[in-house]
Amino acid sequence: MITRRHALATLAAGSLAGPSVLQAQSPTTWTAYTYVPAATIAPAKVFQEIIARVSKETNNGFQIKYHLGGSLSIKVTDITTAVGDNVIQLGDDGFQQGNVPITGILRLPMLITNAQEFEKALAIMKPYVERAYDKKGATLLATYYFPVQIAWSNKKLTSLEDLKGQKIRATSPEQIEFLKRFGANGLTVGAPEVPSALERGVVDGVLTANAGGGKVWKDLLKYCYEIGLNFFEANIVANKEAYAKLPANYRDSLTKAVVELAPRMTQMMAQEEGEEKAKRKAEGMVQTTATPDEYKRGAERMASYWDEWAKSKGAETQEALKKVREALGR
Repeated sequence: MITRRHALATLAAGSLAGPSVLQAQSPTTWTAYTYVPAATIAPAKVFQEIIARVSKETNNGFQIKYHLGGSLSIKVTDITTAVGDNVIQLGDDGFQQGNVPITGILRLPMLITNAQEFEKALAIMKPYVERAYDKKGATLLATYYFPVQIAWSNKKLTSLEDLKGQKIRATSPEQIEFLKRFGANGLTVGAPEVPSALERGVVDGVLTANAGGGKVWKDLLKYCYEIGLNFFEANIVANKEAYAKLPANYRDSLTKAVVELAPRMTQMMAQEEGEEKAKRKAEGMVQTTATPDEYKRGAERMASYWDEWAKSKGAETQEALKKVREALGR
């Protein structure tokens, strides 16, 4: 016989169980978007690992839907804003400089020329970058970077002097300034148009990494002048409010997955850089490593520009640049 007390107890138990059932049926779902255009590129591969790990650790309670660059109606230059406005909750932000100008310090030509220097500069820049993203409504979770960009040409290019008179495809105003200061003409050409530009003589060469354009455009280039101009870094960021509202175990899972796996993006690309460099040598590419004197002359020629650039961005950027230069001895 079912008593009234028993019936009430059963009803109460069912009411308490309700939220758990609802939670299992309605997982937390986030949208992630990257500037990376292909799933075969290291950052995209590792990002999928991050998503799978978070899903597993939360028993599918936290689902992240990942979208490659160009698959959403969001320009890659607007990822910072899209994250801050909660249009997307997680961003792989590689073209943030227009929204977070202080990050440009890490891309100034001839300031940071190898991975060890980049790691040192990144440690100095981290609090500045965190504050800058926070002002945009985003939380910085991790930073990774591509191999250093170097110079390539189908004309003789084995020294800084050989840059004079050449037309080189660049990817930023800062790189164009570097080329200008060594007598070259820096041009902006979209990646899809580079092959035809090289074939028609619109440009003689490019600034890119072995694992980037060096691999794609190798048949149109003859010389590789290995002078480290600058790195290209990207930041994994989350919407500040959405991140704070996550259940603690979900937030911890996401944070740990990103922090622990993001370095693999850098490592995978560095390994590929070495492999591609060896392939180019075997194929007959003329590879020349810049001398310490050339690096010194490059930095001296660009130093005044670094200061002018930082001054145009404000006092905090000037302060950060000063710390980085002191740490690197430049």
